[in-house]
Amino acid sequence: MILVTGGAGFIGANFVLEWIAAEGTPLVNLDKLTYAGNLGNLQSLARDARHIFVQGDINDRKLVAGLLAQHRPSAIVHF
Repeated sequence: MILVTGGAGFIGANFVLEWIAAEGTPLVNLDKLTYAGNLGNLQSLARDARHIFVQGDINDRKLVAGLLAQHRPSAIVHF
């Protein structure tokens, strides 16, 4: 399990898609969905349980702390 921030943008979404295809392990994708984030980039993962999407801001300490405590990721990849 890894945590990806900004994973709905162009570069982040391509990383997420490649990770799921190559590694096959789950990830949590945290994205604020501002001008660059687009869930359409991840449409192929809409029903894939390995992709956990959370709409939120990395500046929200409570949210991030909760995600870290709940999912205990081995790495964080920030886009």
